[in-house]
Amino acid sequence: MGVVSILTHSFTGGYNRDFSRVFGGGLERYILDLCSVIRSLGHIPEVHQLSYFEAFQARTEQIDVFGYVYDMNDVPEAFARMAAAARGPVIYASCLWQPIAYKPGSLGICHGINWDRPGLPLETKQQVAEHIQQALDGLVRIVSVDSHFQTFCRAACTFTDPGQVILIPNAVDTSFFTPAPPRRTFEHEQEEEWLAAWKKDLASQEEPAEAVISGLNAASFVKERIDGDGVFRMDRSEVTVMAEELDSADIRQGPDDRQANGLTVDQLKEQGDHKTAAIHVNPSRPLCIVYPRRISMERGIIPMMLAADRLLGAFPDLEIEFAGELVEGSTVGRSFRYWHRTHPHADRIKQHTYDFQDIREAYHQADIAVIPTVFSEGTSYACLEAMSCGLPVVASNVGGLNDLIQDGFNGLLVPPGEEALTAALVRLVQDRAERERLGIYARETALSYDISHWRHRWSKVLESFLAEAGLKEGIRG
Repeated sequence: MGVVSILTHSFTGGYNRDFSRVFGGGLERYILDLCSVIRSLGHIPEVHQLSYFEAFQARTEQIDVFGYVYDMNDVPEAFARMAAAARGPVIYASCLWQPIAYKPGSLGICHGINWDRPGLPLETKQQVAEHIQQALDGLVRIVSVDSHFQTFCRAACTFTDPGQVILIPNAVDTSFFTPAPPRRTFEHEQEEEWLAAWKKDLASQEEPAEAVISGLNAASFVKERIDGDGVFRMDRSEVTVMAEELDSADIRQGPDDRQANGLTVDQLKEQGDHKTAAIHVNPSRPLCIVYPRRISMERGIIPMMLAADRLLGAFPDLEIEFAGELVEGSTVGRSFRYWHRTHPHADRIKQHTYDFQDIREAYHQADIAVIPTVFSEGTSYACLEAMSCGLPVVASNVGGLNDLIQDGFNGLLVPPGEEALTAALVRLVQDRAERERLGIYARETALSYDISHWRHRWSKVLESFLAEAGLKEGIRG
């Protein structure tokens, strides 16, 4: 049994000075899962990370975590100190785009290309290519979470071993992230409520429970007249006929007590003067879009907020939940708080930070998931989780999202930005059948990314790496 040291820029909540919990991001989730694989091989994981505040030592999730203060303009120096303090073979779990002097015999991980901003200066991108070449020269293996980094290495760098960059896509626990239990549709719930009230009225007068209107079963009558907007509609002739039949029926309530869908007979007659009688009813719950991402620039928070402005104004029964970490005090964090606080539809905007095990509830309460990344995306955990829960996903065509979504088959892919994002969301809000179809194929896709495959592949990589590092295999857990 030996120690395996993971070096990273983030693991515990260093952004919010909460060192007692793992920060709710994809990188941090990845490291937590990797520590589990290391334990299964009989070894002890430890994490060394950068600290935006003071140096610290903590223990969370049964993992020793060491925090290092650093100069933001000299990240490689901090990684050198972390490597020197490491008690075992080293895995560089982030920042491979930095000019790091790697400890010989170490392993690296790339979580996606974060230098894919179109406006990033060409000189900076050329420097990144040089730093990736340095990583290829200094690390025995690099694990990539998506195909794009692997392709970048082959296109922009040189290396002799074709197996040096290993593709292991991120994964999801499909046995945990399952579709929500079936919900009754709006039509069914409204039909049941209508029939229950109808039967209660009839039973009080000892009338037969099977009510018919003009020879039609009441259930069919209601169901056929509820449109896609949740509005019960009858044309003028139907209103008049129904009112007359109710007037002639042997019902001993007064006219003010005779109601159909909450309207009295007199009100129905009055509405008969209009071309269409519309009875608006509220569904059991509003349609919900979930943004299960960290609230940050690269994760597309700005286009998401702009899209939310338009969507909430257009659809009064829509809610949007921002289900991700927010760095309090940051420019983006303050901007989001102000936007939410002053929004005219603030009551239909939710923001909540979930633990890794609780985020499933957000997916189960949602109808659509949106992953509007602008840049810097690997194989998104949030996208995989939403897909595994059977949600239709609208995602930008950035990074590893292209590996997951086939546009129009298991989700919708759009260019990053507000216009295309809004149009795709409107399309799904208005089309329940397409939401259901995309969600079915999303779940099927997620099954091929089950975490069991990920653990197996990482176990093989670690066994080889640790054997080369001279760390004897421990007792398997």
